[in-house]
Formats: sequence, C-alpha cells, structure tokens
Amino acid sequence: MFPNLIGQKGYHRMTDDDMAKVIGVSRNTYQQKMKSGRFTPEECKAFCAHFGKRFEYLFAEDGDENAN
Repeated sequence: MFPNLIGQKGYHRMTDDDMAKVIGVSRNTYQQKMKSGRFTPEECKAFCAHFGKRFEYLFAEDGDENAN
C-alpha cells in the first residue's frame, strides 16, 4: 500500500520511528496505519509537507493513474 510513500521513506533512509515522528504517533501506531491505510488528513498533510510531494503522488496506490 502507498508505494510512493514507502519509496520516499527509503530514499530519505527513514525508519518507522522517523516516519512516526513526522505525524506525531508511536512506531506501532504508524505501522498499523500503514497496514490499514487509515491516515488522518492532518497526517497526510504532514507527510506531504515533510517530503515536498503532492497528496495524489504520495498516497497513490498500486495501479492508480495518478502514481506519476
């Protein structure tokens, strides 16, 4: 789920702890959100701001036309 978000995490060499800190949650909560895909609008905005990417790109799912 969210291959571009995962790609940005890898590109920036971030851990799950680092990703959790960006959105202000625990590592466990971040991991659960990655599995469920249930991020709040505020969390999505925090990731977009952190990585400097648009929502449509960062949260595109496998097979989405907006994945570019």
